[in-house]
Amino acid sequence: MLQTTETPRSVVRPLTGWQTALLVAAPAVAVFARLLLTPWYQDDSDQPDNVRFLGEIAGSTLRNDIGAMLTLASAVLFAGAAMVVGLLARQHLPRVAAVGTGLATAGAFGLAMFADQLVIVGQAARLHGQRPAMVELLDQAYSAPQSGVSYLMLILGAAGWALLGFSLYRGRIVPRAAAVLTGVGGAAVMLTAPGPLTSFIAGAAVVSLIGLGWVALAARPARA
Repeated sequence: MLQTTETPRSVVRPLTGWQTALLVAAPAVAVFARLLLTPWYQDDSDQPDNVRFLGEIAGSTLRNDIGAMLTLASAVLFAGAAMVVGLLARQHLPRVAAVGTGLATAGAFGLAMFADQLVIVGQAARLHGQRPAMVELLDQAYSAPQSGVSYLMLILGAAGWALLGFSLYRGRIVPRAAAVLTGVGGAAVMLTAPGPLTSFIAGAAVVSLIGLGWVALAARPARA
């Protein structure tokens, strides 16, 4: 039977300034990005409502372009944040932390791919005279087999953040509530990226911000 022991603070390597900044910046940028983006709405049959989606983007193309760029930035930052959390977590469960870091990094690539899709949709929304053709194009793209690659990577990323949160929880390197929020928040950021509501996508980033911010605070260098 495995026993969970608390990792002594004396053997926990404190975070550097840039590592702390990564943990806070990744979810913070994601919050702003998701408040600006138009979520990918779904209809009553749980299929993408591309007519509504394109229509709302057309009414605020600049806002959505900024949101897409911030989404790309948050993807890069989340890859760095995953590595930082992995460095903390591997002090107790090195193999689980390594797998979690790899999967969470894959999720960051999926988030970057999704940001690229948002840029393309933003350009399509500007073609007012060809809106029906653009809707048909999005419908066809959604049903194509390769369209699921980015979401598959987001699912892998969610699994990675769950493993990182589990590693922190078992090691008690940070408060257990912080570990739970880190795992749940990181996974939610990945899974809710496409939508379907602003409250979901922004709320997930807020949970991640609380969790990673708490980890950053708990793992800061001790003052003399």
